[in-house]
Amino acid sequence: MMMIMVIATGFSGCLGGEDSVTVTCGNDTELVDGTCVTKLNDVEFTLQGKDMSYIGVGGSIDGIVNPDLTVQPGDRVTITLQMGEANLHDISVEGYDVTTEQLTDMGSEDSITFVADIQGEFAYFCSIPGHRAGGMVGNLIVGSSQYGTTIIENIGPAEEVDVENIARDPYNIPGPTGRNTSTTVHIYLEAVEVTAELEPGTTFTYWTYNGTVPGPMFRARVNDTVVVHFSNQAESMMHHNVDFHSVTGQGGGAEATKTAPGEETTFSFLALHSGLYVYHCATPDIPTHISKGMYGMIFIEPETPLPAVDKEIYIMQGDLYTKWRPGTEGHQEMDVDALFDESPTYVVFNGKFATFTGENTIKANVGETMRIYFGVGGPNTISSFHVIGEIFDRVYNLGGTENAPLESIQTVVVAPGGAVIVDLSFEVPANYILVDHALTRAFYKGAVGIIEVTGEENTTVYDENGE
Repeated sequence: MMMIMVIATGFSGCLGGEDSVTVTCGNDTELVDGTCVTKLNDVEFTLQGKDMSYIGVGGSIDGIVNPDLTVQPGDRVTITLQMGEANLHDISVEGYDVTTEQLTDMGSEDSITFVADIQGEFAYFCSIPGHRAGGMVGNLIVGSSQYGTTIIENIGPAEEVDVENIARDPYNIPGPTGRNTSTTVHIYLEAVEVTAELEPGTTFTYWTYNGTVPGPMFRARVNDTVVVHFSNQAESMMHHNVDFHSVTGQGGGAEATKTAPGEETTFSFLALHSGLYVYHCATPDIPTHISKGMYGMIFIEPETPLPAVDKEIYIMQGDLYTKWRPGTEGHQEMDVDALFDESPTYVVFNGKFATFTGENTIKANVGETMRIYFGVGGPNTISSFHVIGEIFDRVYNLGGTENAPLESIQTVVVAPGGAVIVDLSFEVPANYILVDHALTRAFYKGAVGIIEVTGEENTTVYDENGE
């Protein structure tokens, strides 16, 4: 009987049975809820979240930025996040579906614990939008890094929207100032984070100024004093600010408008130069804030006004970087790898796929003139702006208004953070198609719209049946 028990101990690692009062576990095992299980090797790491990075605390990773965390298969891993600043951070581990609480207070901390049961190399990162791209990412290596691991994600369901239409109405712009003297102009911007429809059946979380993409277009006159009132909605997750390209001063106002959720800031500037200027968010990670919709324009009128036109519209192009291609129904998420590679999945006018088509075409009449204030928020793509079926009568190139306009232009190139003013006149009825003439962007990625012009035919100008 004694021999049998010794052999049993050698093979099972446990002694005990139904009639036993105590259970004793053998080598490399431990008692968990009355059962002997294999003992796990505990490995612990502490990372401090600060300055858009993770800094190792203690042991072999002490002081290393975004250190490799190396463990063996079967290890029980604990990662503790300590906040080294007042911000919003967490730690998520790709492939293991574990995430700490989102922390905001200096000195606060939270931990995640999991068993490293899949060999390979996995990213640990901050899941707050823009933070991974901004530098808060490192590697968890389980076993040898020669084991590659591919994580295939499926899109989640479309989410409930906060606004009916994310695209700003192109006609929603202030009219000419009508002044020949300078004054003080107050403008108001609010950072608002919303979920909205990117295309039918597909939602996306946008960061916006005043709840639309682009934000409002503002108007002032050269030598006006412009007072910018900036607020960040209390419900926002992120800090935001604004950089005006029309400003002469630190960061275009970005430093003065660093604004936490629920707070307000203000600054003023003298409009020294006329022209059409972009404004955008300049909070790290800047490309993410811009891509998600935080851009707009301000027109500083010259002393001599531009010629009058019948209609004015406001359009901006932007590029979005999502995990799934256009046409995929569900809730799209930012893809930081696509952003890094400057490979947008969507290129859109006013924040939405094929914005001004269907029931949302821009309307005009034969005989009317139209001025388009066009800009590129970016953050990365250059636009080859073109209207199929029309020619620009006047082009105020680069948004400048101090020089004579170009005339009779087919296509204009607009850089990210740049702008242009173009004038059109409509001689015949047609559906004139707005595009980025890098046409994959127009017909696959969404940079397309229609100006629907109605009225009498003029066969002298255009005759479909002419010989």
